[in-house]
Amino acid sequence: MNFSNNKRMSKTTDLVQRIHDLNHAYYCDVAKVSDIEYDGLVSQLHALEAQAGESFMEASPLLQFPANQQQAFPSRRHAIPMLSLGNLYSEQEILEWDENLRKPLGVSTLSYTCELKIDGLAISLIYEKGRLATAVTRGDGTAGDEVTANLRTIPELPVALPEPLDLEVRGEVFLSKDAFEKLNQRRATQNEPLFRNPRNAAAGTLRTLDTSEVSRRRLGVFVYACVSGIETPQHSAALDQLVKLDFPVNPERHFAASITEVLEYCRKWGTHHSELPYAVDGVVLKVDAYSTQRQLGVTAKSPRWAVACKFSTEQAESRIRGIELGVGRTGVITPIALIDPVELNGTMVGRATLHNFEQVRNLDLHLGDLVTLEKGGEIIPKIVSVARSARFPNALPILPPETCPACDDKVSHEDGEVNWLCTNPDCPDQVRERILHFCSRRALDVETIGPALVVQLLERELVRTSADLFRLDVETVSQLERMGKKSAENVVSGLERSKHCQLATLLHGLGIPNVGEKTARLLARRFGTLQTLRTVQHEQLLAIDEIGPVIANSVASFFADSRQQALVDDLLAVGVCPQEEAILEADNPHFSGKMVVLTGALSEARDVWKQRLEEAGANITSAVSKKTDLVLAGENAGSKLEKAHKFGIQVIDETTAQTWLNL
Repeated sequence: MNFSNNKRMSKTTDLVQRIHDLNHAYYCDVAKVSDIEYDGLVSQLHALEAQAGESFMEASPLLQFPANQQQAFPSRRHAIPMLSLGNLYSEQEILEWDENLRKPLGVSTLSYTCELKIDGLAISLIYEKGRLATAVTRGDGTAGDEVTANLRTIPELPVALPEPLDLEVRGEVFLSKDAFEKLNQRRATQNEPLFRNPRNAAAGTLRTLDTSEVSRRRLGVFVYACVSGIETPQHSAALDQLVKLDFPVNPERHFAASITEVLEYCRKWGTHHSELPYAVDGVVLKVDAYSTQRQLGVTAKSPRWAVACKFSTEQAESRIRGIELGVGRTGVITPIALIDPVELNGTMVGRATLHNFEQVRNLDLHLGDLVTLEKGGEIIPKIVSVARSARFPNALPILPPETCPACDDKVSHEDGEVNWLCTNPDCPDQVRERILHFCSRRALDVETIGPALVVQLLERELVRTSADLFRLDVETVSQLERMGKKSAENVVSGLERSKHCQLATLLHGLGIPNVGEKTARLLARRFGTLQTLRTVQHEQLLAIDEIGPVIANSVASFFADSRQQALVDDLLAVGVCPQEEAILEADNPHFSGKMVVLTGALSEARDVWKQRLEEAGANITSAVSKKTDLVLAGENAGSKLEKAHKFGIQVIDETTAQTWLNL
């Protein structure tokens, strides 16, 4: 293989490791570099990731929240996932978002709660019988670190409520500007590294083991939602209830009866947010009526009824000097503009994302063009406009490549599609990215396999496919650069552990087009074994409600392809053994769509029960309310069981649950 992009790959690998090290430092307690220097490194990695398409996204330090960097804090799963918010950047986008919500509802106006977007860290707070029981960071949205002791140091946060309520609230932990300044002054006098900004200082503080030090740093918190335990028809009313319960709720919130009021609120704080005693980077809009929120629902990543409106970003002008091309694991070729270095939001940038050649065509970009840049979400520089009047005479248009930049094969493009593709399955960049994806955290999670090692293995022709990884031995790996015997043993043992994987993770790791984690889990639940999936027909896939023609065609085509069949055979031959799943023909009628609460001492771990019930279609919540459909009660159930009886909610025991689940 001709790995023509090894230099770029090596650069990216070094940069990934550098940012991982810096993230560990400043999230855990220190900042090794200045704000500007760190942002410059981040900008470089974003540019390289955009160039490579999907290449490093799975393991990127830019996407990984360092939830487990302090081992002293145990990991806790969220009963209700902590979803992220989509972003809007202009008034026009806000108006369009509002219209897109109203159309399917058939209403002329919607009411919103407007809240300042505090630049801090999201936290989940669980109260049992009116006392703070657990505080968990957002983490990856599914699970986070339990930091209860550190949250108890915040004076404004009630440890005991005036009423013995069971509830879960969510909020934002932050460090005020004054507290941040005093903290860095103290660290400077002690010759300790300074924090980059208040958010990073708050993150480091939450992961500090010494609670006396945490208390000294004066963390603050604003509670912004109650996800269970308070019954009100509107979000604004729930916030008022939280205030009555002594929770710190931002007083600058505003109920907006129309989108016009929303825009006025955003304009006000877009101008005056710097005057606040804490850092704010936008406004969060939430549809106020809970009934409407339920109608609108959520996606896999974010609620449809809420959005973050980011304050206007700084713009800068520069000229395009060239184009770099990257190839992802699926063959997608991604262009990235090389520009004259220019300062943007305190960072020197020399690249800008172009996403795809459809965007290039829409912008009518030429080499040498004077373009306006801004940071989308204040992270990735993007081109927002072109000054055609400043175009050089005889400037050459930027066109899609005719051949792949990695393997020189002809490029494919279908009418109506935005992507240009390299269709050569042996393209070295694709091979590398497929292997990296296979080993990534959300696939087989081989922590000991990283970009630098994969490049070496490919260069020396020790591997050609992901199956070849499992043929590596300690002696072979130890002969590679920066690989001693101990490191080699870790690589081999990590691969050995990954052989015994979930069927869903293997499906995701295979990189089937259009099949992400959620679809992989669905396929595993519906078909049970890899052998069954290998023979699945297009019609069988279409019979599943959640699967449409595109995914059905991708899955059926993948397993019908002789190369993929050979790869799967090879993986099985080297010992990869995906666990069989209990076949679920359809969502369980006893649990599907129901709000379920677990209480009391259960014979099996609560996480086990949560997973079973979620797979059966249930939504697990932490507190009993009038919205609860079912309570699974173990021994010594206590107040939740009493409340269930009070509301007339059905209560079942483990034996009944096992019967309903056919266990």
